[in-house]
Amino acid sequence: MAAQRIDLYNRLETRRGDRDMDNGFAARLHDPLWFLARQWQMGEYQGENASTPVRVDVEVTRSPILPLEGEAAFDPRIVPAEALVESELEDWWTMGRRIRAGHRIASLSPGLIDQPQLVFQDPPPPYQAFAGRLDGLAVWLIRESLGVQIGDFGDDAPPRDSPDRWDSKKLSYGASFDSPVAELEIRDHRGGSVDWYSADADEAAAQGDTPEPEAVAVIPTPLEYPGAPHSRFWEIEDAQVDIGGYAPDTAHFATMLLVELIYSHSDDWFLFPVNAEVGSVVSIDGMTVTDGFGQVFDGTELLDDGTPVYPGLSAPEDFSLYRSTGLPASSLVIWPVAEGPLESQPIERVQFGVDEQSNVLWALERVVDGRAIARKPVEPNAAHPSYPPIRPSGDLSKAKTYAYKPADGIESHWHPYQLDWSAEGGPAYLRGGMADYGLQQPRPTPHPGGRLLYAGTPEAPELHSISAGVMAGGGFELERRWQLARGVDGRPVLWVERQRHILRSPPARNVRFDVLEESGGE
Repeated sequence: MAAQRIDLYNRLETRRGDRDMDNGFAARLHDPLWFLARQWQMGEYQGENASTPVRVDVEVTRSPILPLEGEAAFDPRIVPAEALVESELEDWWTMGRRIRAGHRIASLSPGLIDQPQLVFQDPPPPYQAFAGRLDGLAVWLIRESLGVQIGDFGDDAPPRDSPDRWDSKKLSYGASFDSPVAELEIRDHRGGSVDWYSADADEAAAQGDTPEPEAVAVIPTPLEYPGAPHSRFWEIEDAQVDIGGYAPDTAHFATMLLVELIYSHSDDWFLFPVNAEVGSVVSIDGMTVTDGFGQVFDGTELLDDGTPVYPGLSAPEDFSLYRSTGLPASSLVIWPVAEGPLESQPIERVQFGVDEQSNVLWALERVVDGRAIARKPVEPNAAHPSYPPIRPSGDLSKAKTYAYKPADGIESHWHPYQLDWSAEGGPAYLRGGMADYGLQQPRPTPHPGGRLLYAGTPEAPELHSISAGVMAGGGFELERRWQLARGVDGRPVLWVERQRHILRSPPARNVRFDVLEESGGE
């Protein structure tokens, strides 16, 4: 039996560096004497930040944001700000409420069901079975002319509507809230979260008496964050750990701020709590810090030239992370934000885009009443013949036949807007209409089926127009959808939100205008 030969090799390799972030931030030190020596060489023993704050005395002013129109139902301390700003008229009327109210009114006034404008014509899924039933919302809107009393609706009588703050020309929301320190103005809100950055303040328009400051004593604690080094005496950062490699996280401080914090004495930062109520403007009017040696640092103490003795205790004038325009840097607006609301599928979606060849702004309805709209051209009626051929005038040696070709590219739910330079308030796109002239009797295309392309009110409708300054180069999209959240008191809050998004590429439609085409013939 032959022996088998096996080759063995030994190889030296460098040890792979420890990439464990936790071990790196543990910052273990095996030579504390060397660490002390290095601190002495770098002059750290001469530093002025040797003391530790043990007590902070703060004067806090909490100014409530007042209810809209003085109505308790529109209190921003209870109702999420998004529902107050974005709420539509009649958005209380869900399909279930419309059906229940209609059933109750039909039992009291059976004759109303014979009026076509008061019944469901083509309800969206899954309510097709209620077609022909009385619509409670339609009755509510004209209840006075029908002789229907509010008490006839019973428990389905809607509460008072908040004003509609949607600007159909700018395609954005605008609202103002009063408070004792300033009037909070929300401008050009495109839908979505309403937070401290959504409001600009006007201190000259403040309403009510400013509350008295409250003195609060709190205990500061060192700043902690995920991955921070432990605050022990004998620690040093691991060279294998790169804090700059941490990806940004919107739930914590920005990465750039975190890196700057770590590389500039991260153990010298302290936090202290300030209690506040949602729906208020919280201001820090003064602060005093007491350190472990009993020394008191007063933020209001000034030098002869007016500069603070301890500038670190005053709010910066040139930089702030959470500063609202018009308010001091020491003030913060706190809204009851709708955290993680439940939202429905779009009940309406419209896309806008400029077609340079047609020289119009197209508004394309994609979703109406919760149902997707198929792109269907307006079909001519075969019962009507086309226009007869037109013979050119003049003395020609050879007769020619021309056929009249109407405009091409007409589709349903495509609505043109033409630029009007003389519009009030600046250039604006004014909604127009199109007609199919391929029929013996020209027929206009249908009007918009949703609510986004209408202006005014049902009692006083207006022709919809869009400010030219709103139009983005790539087009944009508007959506309406139901939003469900809870207020501070735990009660559900339901409203219809409109949101505007930027499109990467706009919808476009090439339109051929009416022409005469030669068709041949003798």
